[in-house]
Amino acid sequence: MYKDATYKQKFADLNEWIPLIIDSVKKDLKNDHLKKDVQFVKKFLDSKNVQKLTSQELTEAYNRAIQEEEKGEEIAEFIVSRWLLKNSELYNLFEQYLNNITADFTSLEEIHADQAKPIVDASINQFGAIPTYLFSVLNSVVFSKETFGYLKEQAQASQQQHMHERSSQEERLNAEALERAHTLEMTRLTDKYEKKLSGLQKKYQIDVDHLKKQVAILQRKLQEKCTR
Repeated sequence: MYKDATYKQKFADLNEWIPLIIDSVKKDLKNDHLKKDVQFVKKFLDSKNVQKLTSQELTEAYNRAIQEEEKGEEIAEFIVSRWLLKNSELYNLFEQYLNNITADFTSLEEIHADQAKPIVDASINQFGAIPTYLFSVLNSVVFSKETFGYLKEQAQASQQQHMHERSSQEERLNAEALERAHTLEMTRLTDKYEKKLSGLQKKYQIDVDHLKKQVAILQRKLQEKCTR
């Protein structure tokens, strides 16, 4: 399905996953490509500071460049090569399983579904559905259309689960933040009123002491009058 596909075609099919691919190789892009290609930075990134570029800015720039530039295929190949280097363990797993099918697995035209299943299951179990799908497309694994359809479904389901988990985590963090803010506010108010109460108690004690002194003076004066 992807044996003879260009990198542009692969990137078009993986459009929803491009941000993930770019994010995983952004250091390579900044340090190896953008530092050398001043014209690219000027044309697609408005001459912005390379080291401060966000993943979104990089994704938008490279997506445009791959589709518009004459060197788009070369740029896409660079991104893919760096992504594959970072996922060499995936390659090792596929190589191991493909060698069980044939020693010369590069000559395979198509891996039948029954042969693909052990590879797919092992890879998803070890690396996850999304990396397995991306690797299969980017490395032109000769899976059948049926297998690629299954992989895409699994990757999308995994993405949805990740988004749900992230949303749940954000809700939990927001709830914890609200709870912390409430606790801090209660502590602040408690401290404020404790200080206020302490001040009132101190004033009360001073007033009582003052009254005691007044009473003592009055009692002394009364005693002096009684003795005359």
